[in-house]
Amino acid sequence: MGHEAERNHIIRAVSDMTRWGTLDPAGGSVSVRAGTGNIVSTTASSAFVRWDITARNLMVYGPEGAIVERATDLAPPDAPLHLAIYREFPGCNAIVHSHAPYSLAFASLGLGVPSCTNKLDTMGEVPCFSSDDPSVKEDVLAGRVTIDVAECMGSRPDVIAGYVLTVNPQMLEHFGPRAAELDRHGLGFVVYRHGVFVFARHLDEAVENLTRIEVSARTALFQATLHGGISGIKPDAVHHPGATWSDGAYSGSSR
Repeated sequence: MGHEAERNHIIRAVSDMTRWGTLDPAGGSVSVRAGTGNIVSTTASSAFVRWDITARNLMVYGPEGAIVERATDLAPPDAPLHLAIYREFPGCNAIVHSHAPYSLAFASLGLGVPSCTNKLDTMGEVPCFSSDDPSVKEDVLAGRVTIDVAECMGSRPDVIAGYVLTVNPQMLEHFGPRAAELDRHGLGFVVYRHGVFVFARHLDEAVENLTRIEVSARTALFQATLHGGISGIKPDAVHHPGATWSDGAYSGSSR
């Protein structure tokens, strides 16, 4: 079993995040890029077993998705997104995805997470990307759209279609011009009804940056409660993936 250091690092990070409540059985994924260029990753069943995993439960796949070291299951459904990020952002060496509850509340309304703390100010915008899973899955299953599936994913084109056709293009368009920011901090976003993603230079930074986003989301919701709840959120932004906290929307600042 290779990549022992990366495997152990992921297991420690998973243990920390489950203890902190930022990673739970609702879903998620963690991966790191090793010095070899290979990607060490949790699998599709990691959340299902309540993140009770060991280093042997992690898989390794290559930069194009070919299996290098097998595990008890295949890569998680968001593996195409991980592959795209590693391919397009050489400065990224770790990715964390979580269904953390506070950031998921914003994702479920199609809203990016506002910066309500000085910690999140340093990370820049945390946008929300749309994900049209039902319609793209239907197109794939009906044979109207063909998806290339990497070996690490098995034969599940309908499962990954939402990432390949909708999330990946938005991520590349938004963060491509921001790639240089990775020299200073990680980059984060939420996906409509899916949760939060962070990619960074190393795993410790990705975990810490995800926590920043979750704390700011929690603070924004507490502040909105103090200011009158949903009335503090701009009505025409609700349920519109990609919306941002613009003029007239509750910004998290005192008033």
